[in-house]
Amino acid sequence: MKIFSIIAAAALAVAGLFSGASAAGGSAPDIDMFSYFGYAKTPGAMELYEKGVPKEAVFSIGLESIKNAYLKPDLAFTTGAGTKVHVSGTKASNCPDGGNSCADKEKFFLVLTTSRGESFFVRAMEILNWSIFMSGSKTVTIDGEKYVVKVYANASTPEDSKLEVKGPRGTALSSSLKRVGDAVAAKGADVKLGKAYKLAYGNEIVQGPKGGKFTAKMLVLMIPFPVVDAASYFIFPAADIKPDGVTFPSFEKAYGFRLQGGVLDIYRL
Repeated sequence: MKIFSIIAAAALAVAGLFSGASAAGGSAPDIDMFSYFGYAKTPGAMELYEKGVPKEAVFSIGLESIKNAYLKPDLAFTTGAGTKVHVSGTKASNCPDGGNSCADKEKFFLVLTTSRGESFFVRAMEILNWSIFMSGSKTVTIDGEKYVVKVYANASTPEDSKLEVKGPRGTALSSSLKRVGDAVAAKGADVKLGKAYKLAYGNEIVQGPKGGKFTAKMLVLMIPFPVVDAASYFIFPAADIKPDGVTFPSFEKAYGFRLQGGVLDIYRL
């Protein structure tokens, strides 16, 4: 999602339609697989506030306290060596080839993050399984043990699609995608404006031929919660939020943001 890569979502992030060719050469219909996690809106042009008397914040948080928290939701499994592995979801900023010309479905990742802070990126399109049309998996090695990650698609109710992680002792984790999204979003901070949101903060993720990786660019995510609205979650580059304040025209027009000394304020205009 994240998020949360939410986020949110969750994390965590993150959406896609998928289609594929059958063994007989036919085509599978498009399935809105990750709509539960929402579609990030582009913030659009920013508008700087005029300098003047600072407006009183209706919400304030030190961002360091929630940095990348969406990567460690309560949804997790444990290796034979006792390492806890958290499962989250997120969306990369670009496409598998490093460019920007691809569908959202190519940008979604599941992320396995260990209690030691290691993160393993699993691109969703590589692990989807549906009828005879799609078959995929990815093997991740943690503590010298191999874990196979798959998603079994449910075309009629995509949020009920099942994430499965199998390890050397059998099934390490089995979860619906809805549960993943809920777990990622739950790690965000509660914000009540015109709507209720979960706020997440974390490093941008980019991808290339060798998979995903973090960059130094920090992002702020606002995810509607508890109902994830597939048309209304927002990703803002933290560097764009100035000490004097900014507004984002695509966001709620009654509120602005300012960031100074690591503290993010949201306040009414």
